Amino acid sequence: MNRLPPLKALQYFECVSRHLSVKNAAAELNVTPAAVSQQLSKLADYLQMTLFKKDQRGIALTVEGERYFMGIRTAFRQMEEATRRLQEQRTPPKITISCTPGFAMQWLLPQLPQFHTNYPAIDIRISTTNRLADFSRDDVDFAVRHGLGNYQGLQSEMLIDDPLQPICSPRLLKSKKQLKSPDELSAYALLHDEHQHDWRLWLEATAASDVAWNKGLVFADSNGAIEAAKRGYGVALARKAMVRDELKNRELIMPFKTAIRTGIAYYLVYPSEVLMREEAQQFRDWLSDAVKSI
Repeated sequence: MNRLPPLKALQYFECVSRHLSVKNAAAELNVTPAAVSQQLSKLADYLQMTLFKKDQRGIALTVEGERYFMGIRTAFRQMEEATRRLQEQRTPPKITISCTPGFAMQWLLPQLPQFHTNYPAIDIRISTTNRLADFSRDDVDFAVRHGLGNYQGLQSEMLIDDPLQPICSPRLLKSKKQLKSPDELSAYALLHDEHQHDWRLWLEATAASDVAWNKGLVFADSNGAIEAAKRGYGVALARKAMVRDELKNRELIMPFKTAIRTGIAYYLVYPSEVLMREEAQQFRDWLSDAVKSI
């Protein structure tokens, strides 16, 4: 007895579940919305249960539908991986990693020459964006995310969790009075990335009372704040791992020893099936070793 539901109906259900839109799924599948709805009805009849419900935004998965989607999504990913592995046997292996421009410039790019030395046949492609990668739609193998590390349905491994410390250009201190206490930061511009409250936490940790933590320049990511600090525009907060070379060559200095942990770190995130590819396993292992060597 065939226990599998109609495969076309499964494909359409998976696509609608990702988009939560019959119209968008039909566009991806290059069929009419009516054809999609017909396949959804066929699957619901086969399973004898309701998979979708209407809500204020359109449609949503029922509890049963959500459970079913989580189960078959893994199977679809595995089929996609198997197909890609078969096709890539004829082409050089490649890895695509999604990360913020800041992480790419400050940490990943300086490390990649060593990877290419170890694995010259593997092509690394970097997608720089502040948007979270969607593994079900984007052509991405790995993503580096800045957060708490809880990403449903994905593997998550901590990469960098250095505490935050103030950084600035030594030229800045030559042009103004030396920083001897945190309260003297009131005479300087504070440089922020998207986590503007980090400065509040650091100032609270040092009991500084005369500094307005919410004043200064705000950048889209840490790369902008670090570049501004290098140019002498103010004082930023950064992790040592992200400014290691700049500290070594004295482009930047850390005027205070006080460091804070915010609970947020950089994580390597990926679907578990991506490691079925040898080159992906090699990249993940290399990245883990590279972080440990810092």
